[in-house]
Amino acid sequence: MEIKSKYFQSNMKTMDECILSYLNQLEPPIDIELPGKNIQWLYPLKNPETCRCVKDFYSKYYSDTNERILVLGINPGRFGSGITGVPLTDPIRLKTVCNIDSNFPLKPELSSQFIYDYFFNQYSMNDFYKKFFIGAVCPLGLECNGRNMNYYDNKTFMNNLLEYFIPDNIEKQINLGCSKKVAICLGEGTNYSILNKLNEKYHFFEKILKVSHPRYIMQYKRQSINDYIQQYIDACQLAEKIVSK
Repeated sequence: MEIKSKYFQSNMKTMDECILSYLNQLEPPIDIELPGKNIQWLYPLKNPETCRCVKDFYSKYYSDTNERILVLGINPGRFGSGITGVPLTDPIRLKTVCNIDSNFPLKPELSSQFIYDYFFNQYSMNDFYKKFFIGAVCPLGLECNGRNMNYYDNKTFMNNLLEYFIPDNIEKQINLGCSKKVAICLGEGTNYSILNKLNEKYHFFEKILKVSHPRYIMQYKRQSINDYIQQYIDACQLAEKIVSK
């Protein structure tokens, strides 16, 4: 069952238009100092090719007014959305699965591999994008010495982000047309703990479900990958049941 978002009833925009407007204004917070000279924000939308791919993706899968369930990852990584601008989607899957070509080097990313090659092999990609929207607790990625950095790796920096940047952007992602009944958190440890505490303070969602992060699965639990695919399917089905009540 497709639920029309109350947000769109007054906004009169389709979700892809709302997403693109949000991403176009999304910039690194200039008043929050990075914790070191070796750390930098990942800001792929400076690249016109990334902007084109993002527009093509959201226009293809989100050009409607249906309410979605928000899936919140940690923050973008440098080989996935840090290049393509599309969450959990590396240039390979963007081209071969989503049929959106680009001039990006065709390098794989582990989280993208799990989502597209394993999860979407048992849960329809088109159905997923009709019902879910993938965002992130911290919507911009970070890089330290050429490696991925999580928003929570430096405690002082994290606390600065938690003052307003992260809560403000979670609210903005909900307002793209997502349900407040339930969300799914990617990551059962630190990311979930932080999101859960934020939810206790700001009451973003009535319930937060959690699943293992796809990168963790691919790095450490590949031998049990079918169990984790089922974990994702179960979480999606439960979230759908919650929003349909």
